[in-house]
Amino acid sequence: MTWESARSLLRFPGRAMAASHRRGPRPLGGADGRTPAASLCVASGKGGTGKSVVSASLGRCFAEAGKTLILDADMGIGNAHIMHGLSPDRSFVELVRGEIGIREALASCGGDLDLIAAGSGVSRMAGLTPPEMGMIARGLVELELEYQQLIVDSAAGISDQTLHLAAACDEVLVVTTPDLTAMTDAYAFLKVLWRARPDIAPRLVVNRAEDADQARGVAQRMDGVCRKFLGRAPRWTGWIPDDRAVSECVNARSPVVTHRPDSPAGRGLAALADLMLGELQAGRRGGLGRTLSRHIGPLAASS
Repeated sequence: MTWESARSLLRFPGRAMAASHRRGPRPLGGADGRTPAASLCVASGKGGTGKSVVSASLGRCFAEAGKTLILDADMGIGNAHIMHGLSPDRSFVELVRGEIGIREALASCGGDLDLIAAGSGVSRMAGLTPPEMGMIARGLVELELEYQQLIVDSAAGISDQTLHLAAACDEVLVVTTPDLTAMTDAYAFLKVLWRARPDIAPRLVVNRAEDADQARGVAQRMDGVCRKFLGRAPRWTGWIPDDRAVSECVNARSPVVTHRPDSPAGRGLAALADLMLGELQAGRRGGLGRTLSRHIGPLAASS
């Protein structure tokens, strides 16, 4: 099966849609309407599924349609900055310590894409207190008015911190691989996410699939298990081919859609970005900062 036929089978939009977004995207964020950025959480139950690779390419594609911000939410061992060739001097660590404001944590990735980095090897950042999370939420309330799209590059697992951020986003994209442990942990993440926010309709993407048949099999297994035990299932969004070009791009510290856009993974990620951008444009925008404050609760206001 060719990539084009697989993309058609999986209902991935083509690059023509991406071009239409660049020509005239519907305003999402504060740059044109003082409304909050549309937010997407890229999540998984297990580390190593490729969340940061996906987030980096989505961010670069989204930025073609309007100003975009990536938040590295793997607070203690963040690596989102690596995918953009950055070595930021400031991050969420300094923000939580009260040493800087949220704008001082911004790092430019070039063009209309910015990043707020996480800490590297700062263990306490993996378990922030409600007041510390509240500090981040309050900063986002103001900052997200300046962007059209916002991507949360989530930490793996099901910690309260991770779930608060995922549940506060407008859309959640769960990344899994054909590996059994990745599927099991994706199921666990979906279970606790729906418990935290029953109304959300997360999407599922299968990364590092050998072909469309393998990806479809993974999606069918996830659908069957989720419906049997949870009474609902994520919406399958498609798949990204297993591709050596991804390792090359990571080592080059560059998003796949920038460094190897014509590779199978590059085309898959670009098509995924088209689809998710369309979803964000059509969906509700609750405001990540405001919604995060509600999920954390009254303790967020404590000092």
